[in-house]
Amino acid sequence: MGLFSRRKPDPSVAWQPPQRPGCTCPRHLDDDLLRTVVPYSTSLAEDLGYAPTPVTVTDLLGPGGLSVQPALDDEQVPGQPADLTWSLGVYDDARAHYDDLDDGAEVDLDVALAGQPGVERVEWADREVFLLAAPTLCADGVLATAALTLLDDRVRSR
Repeated sequence: MGLFSRRKPDPSVAWQPPQRPGCTCPRHLDDDLLRTVVPYSTSLAEDLGYAPTPVTVTDLLGPGGLSVQPALDDEQVPGQPADLTWSLGVYDDARAHYDDLDDGAEVDLDVALAGQPGVERVEWADREVFLLAAPTLCADGVLATAALTLLDDRVRSR
């Protein structure tokens, strides 16, 4: 019995999402950020032929826009350190606010996310999911980081 108990990972060393005030987030979702209008991608306005109704960061929070949850063990990248802590969903409502390099953006969204304070690494898991190595950021801070990244003009074509 002692042999098997030594093989179990010690739950006390497993990463736990930090909570305020124990996080190192440079910014959280505050009233000013929540009221900020997020520009649409240039390609969307061109496709529609008109400027869509403005949306704020608040409008993007939720299942159709931005969401975050701790990354699952099976979301770790094979052959990479198991350091991906957050799964950030950037779904269709939020997708309308950035372009890819192919569409003329200066930087792709994953690169812009990786350049944010507290984010150590980003893996673009699929079209709508980014895995972040950001172990010292809380969930609110990750959402603020995503919002600030969408506000970065470099993620849209000019």
